[in-house]
Amino acid sequence: MKEMLGGCCVCADENGWTDNPLIYCDGPGCEVAVHQGCYGIQEVPEGEWLCAKCHVAANSYSNGELKRNGPSSNGVARIEARCELCPFGYGALKRTEQKGWAHVICALYIPEVRFGDVHSMDPVILSDVPMERFEKLCYICANAGDTRAAQMGACMSCNKPGCKKGFHVTCAQQRGLLCEEGGGSKNVKYCGYCEHHLRKAVLFRYT
Repeated sequence: MKEMLGGCCVCADENGWTDNPLIYCDGPGCEVAVHQGCYGIQEVPEGEWLCAKCHVAANSYSNGELKRNGPSSNGVARIEARCELCPFGYGALKRTEQKGWAHVICALYIPEVRFGDVHSMDPVILSDVPMERFEKLCYICANAGDTRAAQMGACMSCNKPGCKKGFHVTCAQQRGLLCEEGGGSKNVKYCGYCEHHLRKAVLFRYT
């Protein structure tokens, strides 16, 4: 395991704890850091640890399978990966049931996504996600002028009743729009707000 600074790619917290440490991927050039619990790591490794993407890359190289880009300069096959729920390929990814990729954070915040094994958090199962989410445009990408990215992946919806704005989970994460709210039976509800309604929610909370 690498010893370095940096926050969890899933929850963004920079702190680690004895019972839930931050673990850093040892893959060449990989910057993934995750809490044990945030990524479904069953046991904290004593030595090297690889995220799912780097693990597949290492296995592909050892099996003689060269991916489209061929081996990297470090002797490890490069893996072409992009989350099926957003436009991005970096970060804490897991395999989907169809051998694609999805961010753990995207899987947590798109309500219909589930994990085949809730403990290891894989594979990510997307079969229940309605087509409407894939057809919805990310308003954050659109406002930035990236119409191509706006049409990629699936969008979560603003948690404010009546608001029709949709956005990628990772776009919302980058802008601090994701929330965890208390649900029934002590469950956590993962949700997010558009920038307009998040400001209103914060103002309401502190007035």
